[in-house]
Amino acid sequence: MPSLSDFDLDELHRFAADIACEAGAYLRDQQLARTRAGGASGHLDRSIEIKENAADIVTHADMHSEQLITNAIKQRYPTHKIIGEESYSAGQDKRFLLDDDPTWIIDPLDGTVNFVHLFPTCCVSVGFCVNKVPVVGAIFAPLLSGLHPTNASGALYSGAKSLGAWSTPPWAHAVPLPYIPPQPLPADAPKGCLFTAEWGKARSDAPGSNLVKKSTSFINMAAEVGGRGGKGGMVHGVRSLGSAALDLVYVATGAVDIFWEGGCWEWDVCAGMIIIAEAGGRVVPSQPPSEAYLTDRSLAIPDAGIGSRLYLAVRACAGTEGETEREAQDRLVREVWRRTERLDYVRPE
Repeated sequence: MPSLSDFDLDELHRFAADIACEAGAYLRDQQLARTRAGGASGHLDRSIEIKENAADIVTHADMHSEQLITNAIKQRYPTHKIIGEESYSAGQDKRFLLDDDPTWIIDPLDGTVNFVHLFPTCCVSVGFCVNKVPVVGAIFAPLLSGLHPTNASGALYSGAKSLGAWSTPPWAHAVPLPYIPPQPLPADAPKGCLFTAEWGKARSDAPGSNLVKKSTSFINMAAEVGGRGGKGGMVHGVRSLGSAALDLVYVATGAVDIFWEGGCWEWDVCAGMIIIAEAGGRVVPSQPPSEAYLTDRSLAIPDAGIGSRLYLAVRACAGTEGETEREAQDRLVREVWRRTERLDYVRPE
């Protein structure tokens, strides 16, 4: 089993950020070319392919972006393994492929539907794992600064084990995350929290489907306190950004209190998990290992497995008299579990 001391995490961190920005610049150029070509009549629209359903698409830009990142990794780190969304999705094997070897996990374009619609919450996500644990991550959102050709800065977020988490417009002016010192969680949280979640690609309207369970959970979190049979959470707002990677980023910045999700894959969350951890937040399973966890506070809440497909992220927070930071996060996790449905996302062994 490799040791973290075998790796230069600072070098890996900078490399991940560089290739995320390089791939993001390519995606931005594609959109600029598309706008010059006349929007819906541009070449990008003719490159869209459906994967599993009309909500699950890929463009030639996704595939070229992945190839760009993969080639850079192979040239710089030829012994490292690579798991990329598009190369993985092209096959039929949906097993968890990650092992203890040093492995890059990349999403060349998270938020493809947003990208196609020119909605700015899309990004490149590059993560690096050792012993199945994310230790380096970089997420670059090339469209957040708009599409004017003279303003191409985008937004970069990155982090590495024991090196912190950063918002880095250019690298030389890094801003540590979260943006402001962690604040206490509300005593009656999730009331007063900002909640993000994704609808996902599973669209079956059958009773008990993941779509129906998610819809029920969103209403529970939004409903007035005392409503929904006591499950009303009265959160400040429910947001769906269309990019799990950026959902995680905003938890790391402190802008979002809670991200609840089922159905994502390791490339959606790898980079974001280490960025959140270095910013003082946590990523745990989006549903309890057993119902006993809802009431038994002696049971330690585990971290989410990177390949679990079930993730609940909570921001960093300050402790208060009588409650540590971790106890406050545990309290919020249990309250979210109490209000949300148990989702059914599995994968072959």
